Amino acid sequence: MRRDPTTLEEWKSTLVAACGLVLASFLIWIVLSNLSEAAAGNTIGTIATVGLLIWLVSQTWYYITQVRSPRRQLLLMGISFIQVVPFLFAAVYGSFGYYDLCVVGAGGPADVLYFSYVTFTTVGFGDLRPAGLCRALAVTEAITGYILLGLFVAAAVGLYGRSHPNTK
Repeated sequence: MRRDPTTLEEWKSTLVAACGLVLASFLIWIVLSNLSEAAAGNTIGTIATVGLLIWLVSQTWYYITQVRSPRRQLLLMGISFIQVVPFLFAAVYGSFGYYDLCVVGAGGPADVLYFSYVTFTTVGFGDLRPAGLCRALAVTEAITGYILLGLFVAAAVGLYGRSHPNTK
């Protein structure tokens, strides 16, 4: 594969991978956020949290070691960081259950997804708040948001700088 893909054919595998990330995160969010209250709880939530951490580490390793094209990295990072990570954190929050077990005030999947995006972007409106073990998870998500969004912006600026050299 060339370093800088230019044709649709060269982008095809990257676009398929990006669509796969989006679809997988959406399906995981749907499944874990819609668990019955009897199934949801600390055991499922802990398993989901460990799965999320494994996914984050594996994706970071993959982007660093396997994706050689800066443009491909930027596209996959953008999709992962802006869509996939908040959906997966929301799935983990939902897997702990509702009725104020994890996110106080959340009544369903849409509420935990909203809470996840607000936490990931570190906006923190304060209308929903984490409880119990989910407090540590929310802190982890906020730190992850700081780091990943910063890396994404740095990668975009670096790629722009390389492709638009100063002409004096």
